[in-house]
Amino acid sequence: MLWYKGWLETRPMALFMLLFALFPIVLFLAVSRPANSAPQVSGGTAETAMTFNALYYSFIPLALAGSGIKTQSARMKRGVHGSTYFTLSLPVSRFRLFATRAGLGILETIALLAIAPCALRIAAIGPEDHVSRSDLFGFWVTLTVCASAIYFLGVLLSTILEDPVRGWASMFGLVCVYGLLSKVPLLAPLNFFRAIVSPLFTHSLPWTSMGISLAVAAVLGFLALRVVQTREY
Repeated sequence: MLWYKGWLETRPMALFMLLFALFPIVLFLAVSRPANSAPQVSGGTAETAMTFNALYYSFIPLALAGSGIKTQSARMKRGVHGSTYFTLSLPVSRFRLFATRAGLGILETIALLAIAPCALRIAAIGPEDHVSRSDLFGFWVTLTVCASAIYFLGVLLSTILEDPVRGWASMFGLVCVYGLLSKVPLLAPLNFFRAIVSPLFTHSLPWTSMGISLAVAAVLGFLALRVVQTREY
């Protein structure tokens, strides 16, 4: 029942993020160009475009993140979502509520992020003969694993901030982090957006970055769970 309840609550946002994920593909297909004339771009330009693609799709886990208790509802009552009281009255632990909602969001994120490599292939960014299907699959795996840290950051913020504030704050913060990592040379080694697209150039998975992302996701998830278990709603 919790999974079905979570799906009913999240499907409007999931549908909106599906349209969000498909938008670059639709936009590219709407731009007419001669057949068999893929854009000729240099390696640096292709890497920049792919990195921006990773940033664009990183908004999906932020949008789908939720605490499992402060669920979405069109009606508000005294600063608390209308469905919060019903959720808290269910005969299940807060851990189960949290695990179900976070697990559902992860599954939706994984499914929607599969559109990202499709967008790169359709846009034909970079030398097509150097980017194989296995490279695109590696890109999807890396994006999904690294996005887990972004997802659980959104989960943690959702336990602290109200939805409108949390959404704008997380998106603004992600854009600022992307700008700093891209423009400040000293922060270049920490640019995990470049690590996400590295399988398209190195033809191998960035295991170190993926491991760090999973560790960060575990820490953020634990902190979010502690907030959910101790907070008075």
